[in-house]
Amino acid sequence: MTANFIESLSTLEKSAPQGGWFKGIRLVYQGFGAMAADMFRRFATVDSVVSFYYGEDVATHVEKRWGSKVFSYEKKKKVRHNAVGLFNEYFYRDYGDEILKHLSGVDGKIAFVPFATTKALQDFLFERGRGMHLFQNPVIVQNYFDYKARLAWRAAEIGVPMPPDSTISFFGRMDYKELSDRYGSFVVQVPISQAGGGTDFIHSLGDFEKIVSMRKNALGTAFEKTPVKITRYMAGPSLNCTGCVVGGSVVLSQPDIQIVGDPTITTNPAQYIGSDFSLNPFSQEHKNRMLEITAKIGVWMGKNGYRGNFGVDFLSTLTADGKLDEIYVSEVNARLVGESQYLADFQSMKNQVPLTFFHLAEFAELDIDPRFVKTYNDNLPDLEGSAIMIFTEGKGIFSTDGEFKSGVYKIENAKPVRLRDGLTLSDTKTREEFVVTNGIPWKGLTIGHPRYGDEDVCLGYIMTRESIVDPNDWKRINKKWKSTIDMVRKEMKLAPAPKRSLKDCR
Repeated sequence: MTANFIESLSTLEKSAPQGGWFKGIRLVYQGFGAMAADMFRRFATVDSVVSFYYGEDVATHVEKRWGSKVFSYEKKKKVRHNAVGLFNEYFYRDYGDEILKHLSGVDGKIAFVPFATTKALQDFLFERGRGMHLFQNPVIVQNYFDYKARLAWRAAEIGVPMPPDSTISFFGRMDYKELSDRYGSFVVQVPISQAGGGTDFIHSLGDFEKIVSMRKNALGTAFEKTPVKITRYMAGPSLNCTGCVVGGSVVLSQPDIQIVGDPTITTNPAQYIGSDFSLNPFSQEHKNRMLEITAKIGVWMGKNGYRGNFGVDFLSTLTADGKLDEIYVSEVNARLVGESQYLADFQSMKNQVPLTFFHLAEFAELDIDPRFVKTYNDNLPDLEGSAIMIFTEGKGIFSTDGEFKSGVYKIENAKPVRLRDGLTLSDTKTREEFVVTNGIPWKGLTIGHPRYGDEDVCLGYIMTRESIVDPNDWKRINKKWKSTIDMVRKEMKLAPAPKRSLKDCR
């Protein structure tokens, strides 16, 4: 038996062949934010990034310090809004020539590694990307597993628990009174969605009307006949575990708590807000249960043609005294997931091989012994790290003077004080320090839909070593970090901005 080169990050780096594990591979990362490419940069050269957001931190770190070329919708259009459809559908059509011109001068094997493969990227690679590679599953494979009803149909076969009393219906047949009488609060999931946008939590008639209006606008004529999965709302926290199908095995990550729809942070009851790995409150029984379920789902996915990273979201119930009780599978996300972009850094801080290494290893066809994977899964260290998104307050069109910078901060006299440059949590030295990163607004940027305005536009992330959830209610941000979000947003000095022409943002 050869030495276990994945037993630790330091061992992996010492064991790397000359030129690295992915010698000659030049990555092109595609995703919402360019900073997320950091999850791969330790292992392979990130030549370029195709992203929706831009940000001061991108200019400072990704372009200047990494030397990576950034092609950004936001940089081109000078607008940041919530509708990613324009980026997904048109960016390669509009800027494909520019991207190809740059890549034609790149030496090595060019590999696109998107957060999730889009049809536009797939078309671009098929029609114009001769010799380029896709280090992600094709759209048809993603959609097969993202189809939320499929997991419910296969749950017994896979051996995983689904929420009781779930039904499949159509948007056009949903009746609020009927559903609220049956369930009280309930959860509606669109069978196929992108980047976690298909799950809606409905607690009131107002929630129902808002979500129906939003889905009608998004689905158009397909709205009436779009199938939906409907589940009783569960009072327990939203939980998550990430896995990676590699070499006939499934590599697992540490489970975490997700904060979704906290009304003190967002107006959208389904909005992902952040993740907490620091609290680590799970009993060994609950932790093992989530790992076991994730492994079973990963085996099912792998046997049906899936490769690389995926995520499993869980719903849960509480005991009478408020303790975590039953855990059920909510959905599988067949792509890189929201946690991926900072989980890699959190794992590196504990000298653990990040899960993203295995994603690259699968597509680069590195041989990883399943026995090493079992040892890895049996020895997951506790992690230190949490991430919170910062959103705009109220609906509107905003701008900023661009004076607020990314970096390492601490709170002094009820104000965030910048200490030094920093991009990821590993740039902090103490628990009092935190990082503000990932899309910091810049001067000249229009924030919100340029004609109608937007709610809940992301202004960046806060990364901290501390737990961010309320220890008595894991669905909510605790008071300290809610206050920190407010202080950071205030320092960004958002101001109302004039309307702009829609054609400028096409």
